[in-house]
Amino acid sequence: MSGRRLPAAGVEGQGRCDPGNWLFVGNIRNGDQVKKFIDESWLVLVMGVVFATLLAGTQTSLQARIDENKTRALNEAIAAVVPGTQTTDELIVDGNQVYKCLGTDGTLVGWAVDASGTGFVDQIRAVVGLSPDGSQVIGVKVIECVETPGLGNKIEGEWADQFAGRPVDQVTVVKGDASAERNEIQAITGATYSSQYVADILNDVTQRIRPKLGEVDSSDAGDSEPEGAAIDG
Repeated sequence: MSGRRLPAAGVEGQGRCDPGNWLFVGNIRNGDQVKKFIDESWLVLVMGVVFATLLAGTQTSLQARIDENKTRALNEAIAAVVPGTQTTDELIVDGNQVYKCLGTDGTLVGWAVDASGTGFVDQIRAVVGLSPDGSQVIGVKVIECVETPGLGNKIEGEWADQFAGRPVDQVTVVKGDASAERNEIQAITGATYSSQYVADILNDVTQRIRPKLGEVDSSDAGDSEPEGAAIDG
């Protein structure tokens, strides 16, 4: 009895799928995804370039105003720490910008030192005012800092008034009540480090810059009409 041979499953449309067909379809789908990824990547890249260009243009257009604001802040600080300043002569003393502060008649009314130092968060920039003979601190004004809001950034306010009238001896920061006789400064509650960093800037000025001011003043003694920049207080 001869039997009938059945066709193998999936042959000639019997329902079996060829794996090669699946690979072909998968390749098509993968190719579409890659093309989509490339298209989107270029879009992101173009948008990044556009935004970067816009930011650079904005920075350039605002730079003049930023510089103007910094100059104004510096001039206001000089006028605050050395009252009576009308014009200044800008000098460089041991790497620091020092302003010889002159009154209305051209007489020396004090010195303003632009100084910076390490802060709790980042650099602190302050202007230190010294008496004409450099024996006394007239004032300290912090003009740049990014210390903790509500704590460390209080060094920009009235807290710094404690330095006014102090001798140029080493200043010490203490918690609680401070003794003027011991040349102590009361720290800001919760911001002892920020307080100490301002004192460190002052101590650096009085110890490193102050001794050289006499030499600078002597070298300028022959100038009968000092030329200086006007202070817009």
